[in-house]
Amino acid sequence: MPSSSGLRTDHSFIAIEDSMRLAAFLRSSFPVAVLSSCLLAGPAAAAQPDLTNTAAFDRTCTAVKRSVRMTVQEQQAFVICKDVALVQRIWTFIEQGSRDMSGRHIPHAEIALAVRAELTHARDQLRQSRQMLEKIRIRSQADGLLLMPATWVRDLDGDGEISHAERYFFAIPSRRDSPLTVQPPSNDRDYYEREYNLKAAVRTDQSDILWSLSYHYFAEALVEMALSYQYRDGAKADQAIFLAHPEGMRRAHQLLVRGIETSERMRLSVLAERDDDLEWLANPRQVNTAFPVPLDDDDFRVWGELMRHLVPLVRGRTVLPLGEKMSGSLAVVARVCPEGQGFSVPALFADPPMYPLASLKREAWSKYCRKIDASHPASGLNAFVQSYADKPGQTDSAAMRYLRRFLWVN
Repeated sequence: MPSSSGLRTDHSFIAIEDSMRLAAFLRSSFPVAVLSSCLLAGPAAAAQPDLTNTAAFDRTCTAVKRSVRMTVQEQQAFVICKDVALVQRIWTFIEQGSRDMSGRHIPHAEIALAVRAELTHARDQLRQSRQMLEKIRIRSQADGLLLMPATWVRDLDGDGEISHAERYFFAIPSRRDSPLTVQPPSNDRDYYEREYNLKAAVRTDQSDILWSLSYHYFAEALVEMALSYQYRDGAKADQAIFLAHPEGMRRAHQLLVRGIETSERMRLSVLAERDDDLEWLANPRQVNTAFPVPLDDDDFRVWGELMRHLVPLVRGRTVLPLGEKMSGSLAVVARVCPEGQGFSVPALFADPPMYPLASLKREAWSKYCRKIDASHPASGLNAFVQSYADKPGQTDSAAMRYLRRFLWVN
């Protein structure tokens, strides 16, 4: 599976970049979510969903339809097939759009409208998948569905041919403890033979449903944020992107909260598992797993501690102050607030900036600062991150190894 991928003030290509960022997200976290979607299933009545080879996958996705009386397996197959179709549509849109733009001028407003239409479609499809995931309850091993993602072959760019990159897009990377690397899909078959587990099989359980659900919350929130803003042709450069739908930002915040809370539910669910049958996300006592990164007891502990800081911060129960050694994106956010105050995440979503490209100065963000007091204590997130960074042996390579773990567990 994949990896992940600012914002330019050249507004002529901002709309295009929105779609590119979404595609990159699909190739990293969301394709992982697609894989996650993959991690869904349960027994069916007449024709049981079969996602273990290309022909059966095609038949299942052709047959599965949303209805009031769906089996657990049909619910999960519905999500997987819908997510794969969404990846195919977005990839095709980007590839065909790039070809259409080659050698001819397309008005910026026309590009913006096309991108917005695709983002709206993606948001609606993600919402349907997420709502289905919220209903799924795998109560026994018999409800789990056997999945072999490397067999899910699709013509993703719509050119009528299947490249190696398309053939193995849904394949799972081989399990190893290595740093995060970022690279585009490859057309080298040997690369997939060498770096991927092309025979990986997973039998889904409820923890996998939570894993997929949390990714769907995050992906839907990302698209909601993008759709909250629109492009306006002929406006000043720093006002070309403006807030058109503030309610979308509020929905995005709710989705982010639910995504983080679901991630913690997933962590606890995985730790409570006692079986060891073709696992996806596995606890340290489970060895029969295709999950690309091994997680030990310390990884689960650090993950839990991170959640204990993130949940109250995103909910607004704590605020983010500027720490002594704070750097990077945490510092950029916290530095807008004076001493004795901290940045409030819900405040940003409740009253988002009207013109984000004109809001690059510190003063524009000071309205999101709140006094640190008993009702809004300072978050311990920075201290937690710093305590980890100060540990012996925390090289850049070690940090990227940890980042790879956290991307895969969302």
